Amino acid sequence: MDDASKRKVIIILSIIFIVFMLVAFYFFKRGDNFNSIKDDRSNYLVYTKLDNSTDDFIVMVPFINIKGDFGRSINTDIDKFTDTFINNQLSTITYEYDISGDVLSVIIKVIDYDTESTPEVHFKSYNINLVTLELYSDDQLLHLFGVDYSDVEKIVEDTFGSYYTDIVNNNYYNSEECDYDCFLIYRGFDNYLDNISYYVRGGNLVAFKPFQAYSIFGEEDYFTDKNFEILITKSSKKE
Repeated sequence: MDDASKRKVIIILSIIFIVFMLVAFYFFKRGDNFNSIKDDRSNYLVYTKLDNSTDDFIVMVPFINIKGDFGRSINTDIDKFTDTFINNQLSTITYEYDISGDVLSVIIKVIDYDTESTPEVHFKSYNINLVTLELYSDDQLLHLFGVDYSDVEKIVEDTFGSYYTDIVNNNYYNSEECDYDCFLIYRGFDNYLDNISYYVRGGNLVAFKPFQAYSIFGEEDYFTDKNFEILITKSSKKE
């Protein structure tokens, strides 16, 4: 190998080494930054602080492991939201979380059986900027993903329209027996944007929309947990 070839190999190896070190440093700093904001460094950023599950009901309440007043305020709000359902002992409480870049997203899911008629579904989400340690408002989160409320409303409307078409095609009833307005009455809402909780999963924006799955037509056999999740956009807005 001549000198020119040797120099070329050395340059290439040097570039590879520098890129490797930069990537390693980036992930080290990310891990270090997350540890630096934790209340308990030995634990996950989000973990189960209460597990009161029984044979009949799963009850798992998350703890957001961020130190200081910011972390305490979020966990106090979580307790405020879940305590009523815990105390009635007739609800399931589960959660999931995801870290997408510098956004920590937590969604709490409740099915409340302590009702006068059919079970009710509730959601509550927290979207946290891990750099600034601030909660994203819904407005800020939608802006981050380059959408607005009219976009969300259209996607939710189209989704429920698809549900209705599929239900009719699966012979739960025909369109003369229950038209789309009838279908929405049984879903228990008259505004597509009411009570939506936004969640970021794998860089995708998801809207959790609570609605009534039960009806005299047995539609609860059609709906699954996934029907409460509506994909809004697959990629965040580029800054």
